[in-house]
Amino acid sequence: MPWPFTSISSLVSHAEKGESKTPSTRFAFKLFRELASDLGTKNLFFSPSGVMLCLSLIRELASGETKSAIERVLETTSLDHAAFEIEIASVKAAFRAREEAEVSLANSLWLGNRAQIDSSRAAQLRGFYGSEITKVDFSGPDAVPAINAWVDSHTRGKIRQIVDAVPPLAALIAINAVYFKGLWSIPFRKELTCGYPFHLASGEIRQVPMMTKGGSFRYHEDDRTQLVFLPYKGEVSMIVALPSAGTSLDAFRKIFNSGVWDSWTEQATEEEGVVRLPRFQVEYTAQLRQALTALGMARAFDPRQAEFEAIRTDSPPVWIERMMHRAVADVSEEGTEAAAVTSAMHVFGSAMPRKIPKRFNMTVDRPFFVVLRDDRTQAILFMGWIGNPQQ
Repeated sequence: MPWPFTSISSLVSHAEKGESKTPSTRFAFKLFRELASDLGTKNLFFSPSGVMLCLSLIRELASGETKSAIERVLETTSLDHAAFEIEIASVKAAFRAREEAEVSLANSLWLGNRAQIDSSRAAQLRGFYGSEITKVDFSGPDAVPAINAWVDSHTRGKIRQIVDAVPPLAALIAINAVYFKGLWSIPFRKELTCGYPFHLASGEIRQVPMMTKGGSFRYHEDDRTQLVFLPYKGEVSMIVALPSAGTSLDAFRKIFNSGVWDSWTEQATEEEGVVRLPRFQVEYTAQLRQALTALGMARAFDPRQAEFEAIRTDSPPVWIERMMHRAVADVSEEGTEAAAVTSAMHVFGSAMPRKIPKRFNMTVDRPFFVVLRDDRTQAILFMGWIGNPQQ
Protein backbone atom coordinates (compact mmCIF):
# COMPACT_ATOMS: atom_id res chain seq x y z
CA MET A 1 0.00 0.00 0.00
CA PRO A 2 1.15 3.61 -0.53
CA TRP A 3 3.03 5.19 2.34
CA PRO A 4 1.00 7.46 4.67
CA PHE A 5 1.95 11.02 3.93
CA THR A 6 -0.96 13.36 4.44
CA SER A 7 -3.57 14.40 6.95
CA ILE A 8 -7.02 12.91 7.56
CA SER A 9 -8.64 16.19 6.49
CA SER A 10 -6.73 16.08 3.21
CA LEU A 11 -7.87 12.49 2.58
CA VAL A 12 -11.49 13.44 3.23
CA SER A 13 -11.22 16.47 0.95
CA HIS A 14 -9.99 14.42 -1.99
CA ALA A 15 -12.47 11.63 -1.26
CA GLU A 16 -15.32 14.15 -1.42
CA LYS A 17 -14.10 15.17 -4.87
CA GLY A 18 -14.03 11.55 -5.99
CA GLU A 19 -10.25 11.58 -6.44
CA SER A 20 -7.46 9.32 -5.20
CA LYS A 21 -5.87 10.03 -1.83
CA THR A 22 -2.42 9.65 -3.42
CA PRO A 23 -0.85 12.79 -5.00
CA SER A 24 1.16 10.86 -7.58
CA THR A 25 -1.98 9.05 -8.77
CA ARG A 26 -3.99 12.28 -9.00
CA PHE A 27 -1.16 13.90 -10.97
CA ALA A 28 -0.91 10.91 -13.33
CA PHE A 29 -4.57 11.02 -14.27
CA LYS A 30 -4.67 14.82 -14.62
CA LEU A 31 -1.78 14.62 -17.06
CA PHE A 32 -3.37 11.70 -18.92
CA ARG A 33 -6.58 13.66 -19.46
CA GLU A 34 -4.66 16.65 -20.84
CA LEU A 35 -2.40 14.61 -23.12
CA ALA A 36 -5.41 12.64 -24.39
CA SER A 37 -7.51 15.75 -25.08
CA ASP A 38 -6.36 16.09 -28.70
CA LEU A 39 -4.96 12.60 -29.25
CA GLY A 40 -7.16 11.74 -32.21
CA THR A 41 -6.40 8.22 -33.45
CA LYS A 42 -2.82 8.16 -32.15
CA ASN A 43 -1.48 6.07 -29.30
CA LEU A 44 -0.49 7.64 -25.99
CA PHE A 45 2.21 6.21 -23.71
CA PHE A 46 4.17 8.06 -21.04
CA SER A 47 5.73 7.75 -17.61
CA PRO A 48 3.80 9.88 -15.07
CA SER A 49 6.34 8.98 -12.39
CA GLY A 50 9.15 10.15 -14.66
CA VAL A 51 7.43 13.45 -15.40
CA MET A 52 6.60 13.94 -11.70
CA LEU A 53 10.20 13.41 -10.66
CA CYS A 54 11.47 15.77 -13.35
CA LEU A 55 9.00 18.44 -12.19
CA SER A 56 10.06 17.82 -8.60
CA LEU A 57 13.65 18.57 -9.60
CA ILE A 58 12.49 21.80 -11.23
CA ARG A 59 10.44 22.65 -8.12
CA GLU A 60 13.66 22.63 -6.07
CA LEU A 61 15.04 25.37 -8.32
CA ALA A 62 11.87 27.47 -8.36
CA SER A 63 10.64 30.09 -5.90
CA GLY A 64 7.59 32.22 -5.15
CA GLU A 65 4.41 31.69 -7.12
CA THR A 66 6.26 29.62 -9.73
CA LYS A 67 7.09 27.03 -7.06
CA SER A 68 3.53 27.14 -5.71
CA ALA A 69 2.11 26.57 -9.21
CA ILE A 70 4.34 23.53 -9.74
CA GLU A 71 3.19 22.13 -6.37
CA ARG A 72 -0.46 22.58 -7.38
CA VAL A 73 0.17 20.70 -10.62
CA LEU A 74 1.96 17.94 -8.69
CA GLU A 75 -0.97 17.78 -6.22
CA THR A 76 1.41 18.35 -3.30
CA THR A 77 0.24 21.77 -2.10
CA SER A 78 -1.17 20.37 1.16
CA LEU A 79 2.08 18.57 2.04
CA ASP A 80 4.72 20.05 4.31
CA HIS A 81 8.39 19.55 3.49
CA ALA A 82 8.68 16.20 5.26
CA ALA A 83 5.45 14.86 3.72
CA PHE A 84 6.58 16.02 0.25
CA GLU A 85 9.85 14.13 0.62
CA ILE A 86 7.95 11.01 1.73
CA GLU A 87 5.74 11.23 -1.36
CA ILE A 88 8.70 11.60 -3.71
CA ALA A 89 10.58 8.84 -1.86
CA SER A 90 7.57 6.57 -2.41
CA VAL A 91 7.68 7.22 -6.15
CA LYS A 92 11.45 6.67 -6.22
CA ALA A 93 11.00 3.41 -4.28
CA ALA A 94 9.09 2.00 -7.23
CA PHE A 95 12.40 1.98 -9.10
CA ARG A 96 14.21 -0.10 -6.49
CA ALA A 97 16.58 -2.85 -7.60
CA ARG A 98 14.96 -6.26 -7.95
CA GLU A 99 16.22 -9.62 -9.10
CA GLU A 100 13.56 -10.62 -11.62
CA ALA A 101 12.95 -7.37 -13.52
CA GLU A 102 14.91 -4.30 -14.59
CA VAL A 103 13.37 -1.10 -13.25
CA SER A 104 15.59 1.94 -13.22
CA LEU A 105 15.50 5.69 -12.81
CA ALA A 106 18.16 8.30 -13.51
CA ASN A 107 18.16 12.09 -13.18
CA SER A 108 20.60 14.58 -14.62
CA LEU A 109 21.03 18.36 -14.71
CA TRP A 110 23.06 19.90 -17.52
CA LEU A 111 24.25 23.35 -16.51
CA GLY A 112 25.36 26.01 -18.99
CA ASN A 113 28.76 27.65 -18.56
CA ARG A 114 27.22 30.95 -17.45
CA ALA A 115 24.74 29.46 -14.97
CA GLN A 116 25.22 28.31 -11.39
CA ILE A 117 23.21 26.54 -8.71
CA ASP A 118 24.06 27.36 -5.11
CA SER A 119 26.09 24.63 -3.43
CA SER A 120 23.51 23.67 -0.79
CA ARG A 121 20.80 23.22 -3.44
CA ALA A 122 23.17 21.22 -5.64
CA ALA A 123 24.00 18.95 -2.71
CA GLN A 124 20.29 18.34 -2.10
CA LEU A 125 19.67 17.49 -5.76
CA ARG A 126 22.58 15.08 -5.78
CA GLY A 127 21.67 13.53 -2.44
CA PHE A 128 17.88 13.23 -2.37
CA TYR A 129 17.22 12.94 -6.11
CA GLY A 130 20.44 11.19 -7.06
CA SER A 131 20.83 13.74 -9.84
CA GLU A 132 24.02 14.06 -11.84
CA ILE A 133 25.02 17.70 -12.41
CA THR A 134 27.23 18.32 -15.44
CA LYS A 135 28.66 21.61 -16.72
CA VAL A 136 28.46 21.92 -20.51
CA ASP A 137 29.01 24.56 -23.17
CA PHE A 138 25.61 24.68 -24.88
CA SER A 139 27.07 26.74 -27.75
CA GLY A 140 29.65 24.04 -28.54
CA PRO A 141 29.27 21.03 -30.85
CA ASP A 142 29.50 18.43 -28.07
CA ALA A 143 26.46 19.42 -25.97
CA VAL A 144 23.70 17.66 -27.93
CA PRO A 145 25.69 14.42 -28.48
CA ALA A 146 26.63 14.27 -24.77
CA ILE A 147 23.01 14.68 -23.60
CA ASN A 148 21.66 12.15 -26.09
CA ALA A 149 24.41 9.67 -25.22
CA TRP A 150 23.35 9.89 -21.55
CA VAL A 151 19.71 9.22 -22.55
CA ASP A 152 20.71 6.32 -24.80
CA SER A 153 22.75 4.74 -21.98
CA HIS A 154 20.08 5.09 -19.29
CA THR A 155 17.27 3.66 -21.48
CA ARG A 156 19.39 0.71 -22.67
CA GLY A 157 19.32 2.07 -26.22
CA LYS A 158 15.50 2.22 -26.40
CA ILE A 159 15.55 6.04 -26.66
CA ARG A 160 18.54 7.40 -28.50
CA GLN A 161 17.63 11.09 -28.64
CA ILE A 162 15.73 13.62 -26.53
CA VAL A 163 17.18 16.89 -27.92
CA ASP A 164 18.21 17.80 -31.45
CA ALA A 165 19.38 21.32 -30.65
CA VAL A 166 20.04 23.49 -27.61
CA PRO A 167 19.70 27.30 -27.62
CA PRO A 168 23.14 28.85 -27.00
CA LEU A 169 21.65 30.87 -24.13
CA ALA A 170 20.26 27.79 -22.36
CA ALA A 171 20.90 27.91 -18.63
CA LEU A 172 19.94 24.37 -17.66
CA ILE A 173 18.41 21.17 -19.01
CA ALA A 174 16.78 18.74 -16.57
CA ILE A 175 16.39 15.15 -17.76
CA ASN A 176 14.75 12.14 -16.16
CA ALA A 177 15.04 8.64 -17.68
CA VAL A 178 12.81 5.69 -16.76
CA TYR A 179 13.39 2.12 -17.92
CA PHE A 180 11.56 -1.16 -17.41
CA LYS A 181 12.12 -4.67 -18.73
CA GLY A 182 10.16 -7.58 -17.30
CA LEU A 183 8.99 -11.09 -18.01
CA TRP A 184 5.41 -12.18 -17.41
CA SER A 185 4.97 -14.37 -14.32
CA ILE A 186 3.26 -16.80 -16.69
CA PRO A 187 4.10 -16.03 -20.34
CA PHE A 188 1.65 -16.10 -23.19
CA ARG A 189 2.21 -19.20 -25.32
CA LYS A 190 3.40 -18.17 -28.78
CA GLU A 191 1.57 -21.03 -30.50
CA LEU A 192 -1.74 -19.55 -29.30
CA THR A 193 -1.08 -16.12 -30.87
CA CYS A 194 -3.06 -15.64 -34.07
CA GLY A 195 -4.52 -12.92 -36.28
CA TYR A 196 -7.61 -11.31 -34.78
CA PRO A 197 -9.80 -8.33 -35.80
CA PHE A 198 -9.17 -5.12 -33.81
CA HIS A 199 -11.83 -2.41 -34.10
CA LEU A 200 -10.33 1.09 -34.38
CA ALA A 201 -12.25 4.14 -33.16
CA SER A 202 -12.70 5.20 -36.81
CA GLY A 203 -14.69 2.03 -37.52
CA GLU A 204 -11.85 0.47 -39.48
CA ILE A 205 -10.94 -3.13 -38.64
CA ARG A 206 -7.30 -4.25 -38.54
CA GLN A 207 -5.90 -7.74 -38.17
CA VAL A 208 -3.52 -7.84 -35.18
CA PRO A 209 -1.48 -10.60 -33.52
CA MET A 210 -3.67 -11.49 -30.53
CA MET A 211 -2.02 -13.24 -27.57
CA THR A 212 -4.11 -15.57 -25.37
CA LYS A 213 -3.65 -16.71 -21.79
CA GLY A 214 -5.97 -18.49 -19.36
CA GLY A 215 -5.71 -18.83 -15.61
CA SER A 216 -6.44 -16.99 -12.39
CA PHE A 217 -6.21 -13.17 -12.51
CA ARG A 218 -7.21 -10.19 -10.39
CA TYR A 219 -10.25 -8.98 -12.33
CA HIS A 220 -13.03 -6.40 -12.12
CA GLU A 221 -16.04 -5.87 -14.35
CA ASP A 222 -18.92 -3.41 -14.33
CA ASP A 223 -21.11 -1.72 -16.95
CA ARG A 224 -18.27 0.66 -17.90
CA THR A 225 -15.20 -1.54 -18.11
CA GLN A 226 -13.40 -4.83 -17.79
CA LEU A 227 -10.12 -4.59 -15.88
CA VAL A 228 -7.45 -7.24 -15.42
CA PHE A 229 -4.06 -7.47 -13.67
CA LEU A 230 -1.32 -9.22 -15.67
CA PRO A 231 1.64 -9.72 -13.30
CA TYR A 232 5.32 -9.70 -14.20
CA LYS A 233 8.09 -11.33 -12.24
CA GLY A 234 9.59 -8.82 -9.82
CA GLU A 235 6.47 -7.21 -8.29
CA VAL A 236 5.26 -5.21 -11.28
CA SER A 237 1.88 -5.57 -12.99
CA MET A 238 0.33 -4.47 -16.24
CA ILE A 239 -3.26 -3.42 -15.63
CA VAL A 240 -5.48 -3.32 -18.71
CA ALA A 241 -8.84 -1.52 -18.66
CA LEU A 242 -11.14 -2.20 -21.62
CA PRO A 243 -13.99 0.33 -21.84
CA SER A 244 -17.41 -0.99 -22.78
CA ALA A 245 -18.12 -1.30 -26.49
CA GLY A 246 -18.88 2.02 -28.17
CA THR A 247 -17.05 4.13 -25.56
CA SER A 248 -14.94 6.81 -27.26
CA LEU A 249 -11.72 8.14 -25.76
CA ASP A 250 -13.47 11.47 -25.09
CA ALA A 251 -16.31 9.72 -23.24
CA PHE A 252 -13.78 7.61 -21.32
CA ARG A 253 -11.89 10.76 -20.25
CA LYS A 254 -15.10 12.28 -18.87
CA ILE A 255 -15.95 9.34 -16.61
CA PHE A 256 -12.40 8.43 -15.71
CA ASN A 257 -10.33 9.96 -12.92
CA SER A 258 -7.95 8.81 -10.21
CA GLY A 259 -10.80 7.99 -7.82
CA VAL A 260 -12.52 5.77 -10.38
CA TRP A 261 -9.19 4.07 -11.00
CA ASP A 262 -8.67 3.40 -7.29
CA SER A 263 -12.21 2.02 -7.05
CA TRP A 264 -11.76 -0.33 -10.01
CA THR A 265 -8.39 -1.67 -8.89
CA GLU A 266 -9.46 -2.07 -5.25
CA GLN A 267 -12.58 -4.02 -6.29
CA ALA A 268 -10.58 -6.47 -8.42
CA THR A 269 -10.70 -10.02 -7.03
CA GLU A 270 -9.05 -13.29 -8.02
CA GLU A 271 -11.11 -14.96 -10.74
CA GLU A 272 -10.63 -17.64 -13.37
CA GLY A 273 -10.78 -16.51 -16.96
CA VAL A 274 -9.23 -16.03 -20.39
CA VAL A 275 -7.44 -12.86 -21.51
CA ARG A 276 -6.74 -11.98 -25.14
CA LEU A 277 -4.36 -9.04 -25.54
CA PRO A 278 -2.82 -7.65 -28.74
CA ARG A 279 0.94 -7.78 -29.13
CA PHE A 280 1.95 -4.15 -29.59
CA GLN A 281 4.77 -1.66 -29.86
CA VAL A 282 4.33 2.03 -29.13
CA GLU A 283 6.49 5.14 -29.50
CA TYR A 284 5.29 8.46 -28.13
CA THR A 285 6.78 11.95 -28.08
CA ALA A 286 5.15 14.99 -26.50
CA GLN A 287 5.98 18.61 -25.87
CA LEU A 288 4.54 18.93 -22.35
CA ARG A 289 4.35 22.71 -22.24
CA GLN A 290 0.73 22.89 -23.47
CA ALA A 291 -0.53 20.21 -21.07
CA LEU A 292 1.30 21.65 -18.05
CA THR A 293 0.15 25.17 -18.90
CA ALA A 294 -3.45 23.93 -19.02
CA LEU A 295 -2.93 22.35 -15.60
CA GLY A 296 -1.78 25.68 -14.13
CA MET A 297 1.97 25.93 -14.71
CA ALA A 298 1.95 28.74 -17.28
CA ARG A 299 4.08 31.01 -15.09
CA ALA A 300 7.12 28.71 -15.29
CA PHE A 301 7.13 29.04 -19.10
CA ASP A 302 6.79 32.84 -19.12
CA PRO A 303 10.09 34.80 -19.12
CA ARG A 304 8.28 37.82 -17.63
CA GLN A 305 6.92 35.88 -14.62
CA ALA A 306 9.03 32.76 -14.01
CA GLU A 307 10.93 32.69 -10.70
CA PHE A 308 13.97 30.41 -10.54
CA GLU A 309 16.07 32.14 -7.91
CA ALA A 310 18.21 29.04 -7.28
CA ILE A 311 19.71 29.40 -10.77
CA ARG A 312 22.13 32.31 -11.00
CA THR A 313 23.19 33.67 -14.37
CA ASP A 314 24.74 36.81 -15.81
CA SER A 315 21.82 37.16 -18.23
CA PRO A 316 18.49 36.86 -16.38
CA PRO A 317 15.62 36.01 -16.50
CA VAL A 318 15.42 32.21 -16.35
CA TRP A 319 12.36 30.26 -17.49
CA ILE A 320 11.38 26.87 -18.96
CA GLU A 321 11.58 27.19 -22.71
CA ARG A 322 10.30 23.66 -23.43
CA MET A 323 9.72 20.34 -21.73
CA MET A 324 9.92 17.16 -23.79
CA HIS A 325 8.86 13.60 -23.01
CA ARG A 326 9.55 10.43 -25.02
CA ALA A 327 8.40 6.92 -24.19
CA VAL A 328 8.51 3.56 -25.96
CA ALA A 329 7.19 0.08 -25.16
CA ASP A 330 7.36 -3.37 -26.67
CA VAL A 331 4.75 -5.85 -25.37
CA SER A 332 5.09 -9.46 -26.48
CA GLU A 333 4.43 -13.05 -25.37
CA GLU A 334 7.53 -13.09 -23.13
CA GLY A 335 7.05 -9.74 -21.42
CA THR A 336 7.53 -5.99 -21.84
CA GLU A 337 10.38 -3.58 -22.41
CA ALA A 338 9.58 0.09 -21.88
CA ALA A 339 11.48 3.34 -21.45
CA ALA A 340 10.67 7.01 -21.02
CA VAL A 341 12.64 10.25 -20.90
CA THR A 342 11.50 13.68 -19.74
CA SER A 343 13.56 16.81 -20.23
CA ALA A 344 12.98 20.40 -19.23
CA MET A 345 15.01 23.25 -20.69
CA HIS A 346 15.51 26.58 -18.92
CA VAL A 347 16.57 29.57 -20.99
CA PHE A 348 17.71 32.95 -19.66
CA GLY A 349 17.42 36.07 -21.08
CA SER A 350 -13.36 -3.98 6.85
CA ALA A 351 -13.03 -7.50 5.11
CA MET A 352 -15.58 -8.34 2.40
CA PRO A 353 -17.00 -11.84 1.86
CA ARG A 354 -15.23 -13.72 -0.92
CA LYS A 355 -17.12 -13.81 -4.21
CA ILE A 356 -18.04 -17.16 -5.70
CA PRO A 357 -15.46 -17.84 -8.41
CA LYS A 358 -16.70 -17.33 -11.96
CA ARG A 359 -15.02 -17.60 -15.32
CA PHE A 360 -14.62 -14.41 -17.35
CA ASN A 361 -13.63 -13.77 -20.95
CA MET A 362 -11.79 -10.52 -21.78
CA THR A 363 -10.90 -9.94 -25.42
CA VAL A 364 -9.06 -6.65 -25.96
CA ASP A 365 -10.24 -6.05 -29.53
CA ARG A 366 -10.83 -2.29 -29.37
CA PRO A 367 -8.96 0.77 -27.95
CA PHE A 368 -7.85 0.22 -24.36
CA PHE A 369 -6.17 1.86 -21.37
CA VAL A 370 -2.99 0.36 -19.92
CA VAL A 371 -0.87 0.95 -16.81
CA LEU A 372 2.42 -0.55 -15.61
CA ARG A 373 2.42 -0.28 -11.83
CA ASP A 374 4.79 -1.22 -9.03
CA ASP A 375 2.94 -3.72 -6.84
CA ARG A 376 4.48 -2.62 -3.54
CA THR A 377 4.19 1.19 -3.74
CA GLN A 378 1.38 1.30 -6.36
CA ALA A 379 3.35 4.02 -8.17
CA ILE A 380 2.45 4.20 -11.86
CA LEU A 381 5.58 3.61 -13.92
CA PHE A 382 3.89 3.95 -17.33
CA MET A 383 0.40 4.80 -18.54
CA GLY A 384 -1.18 4.83 -21.97
CA TRP A 385 -4.09 4.58 -24.37
CA ILE A 386 -3.62 2.13 -27.23
CA GLY A 387 -5.95 3.06 -30.07
CA ASN A 388 -4.08 1.03 -32.69
CA PRO A 389 -1.69 -1.78 -31.65
CA GLN A 390 -0.10 -1.77 -35.11
CA GLN A 391 0.43 2.00 -35.42
